[in-house]
Amino acid sequence: MSQPDRHLPDALRLVYIVDREAARDWQRLDAVLDAGASCVWLRSPTSTGAELYRSARDLVWRAHERGASVVIGDRADVALAAGADGVQLGFRSPPARKVRPWFSGWLGVSCHSEAELVKAARAEADYVVLSPLFGVPAKGGPIGTALFERLAATVDLPVVALGGIDATNAAQALEAGACGVAVIRALRDTAEPAAAARMLCGSVTPR
Repeated sequence: MSQPDRHLPDALRLVYIVDREAARDWQRLDAVLDAGASCVWLRSPTSTGAELYRSARDLVWRAHERGASVVIGDRADVALAAGADGVQLGFRSPPARKVRPWFSGWLGVSCHSEAELVKAARAEADYVVLSPLFGVPAKGGPIGTALFERLAATVDLPVVALGGIDATNAAQALEAGACGVAVIRALRDTAEPAAAARMLCGSVTPR
């Protein structure tokens, strides 16, 4: 049985989600990592394995140099080859129960319902990402903090909140049971990535 790394919840405190283009924006990435982002999630479902590996290899080196972790979306084989810390499985991915027996890194599963959370736990996932907490354009309505809290309590796993999160509402995610938050626009689209990352870190750091 997989035993979650004791370091895992802290590593998931602030997750910056990037595609291959954003992963090449080294100035922004360095600013975000130096300001305290704890993990980078490389998510690029249309990339080939070779393209994803090249991006992942460089990203892993850069993040690890700054004490941050890296998870790769969908491709556990690429995560292993690139030396990433884990894989994040979604609806495009092989099921977690088939990946867990051979994958030694962190195994995360993207979930949107209680049934998916329970299924991830049974497959021995190390953590889950639950979304959309506050909603995402064109992705339906939000879960909301009350339902998020109830759902997060159904599994004995670290739960990362995703969806419409920024420095103004990130603390609410932790109050609802999340161990951390994952963001895209709050760090990708700001003119001040370091300041945004510091504000987010301040919002999700336990006091």
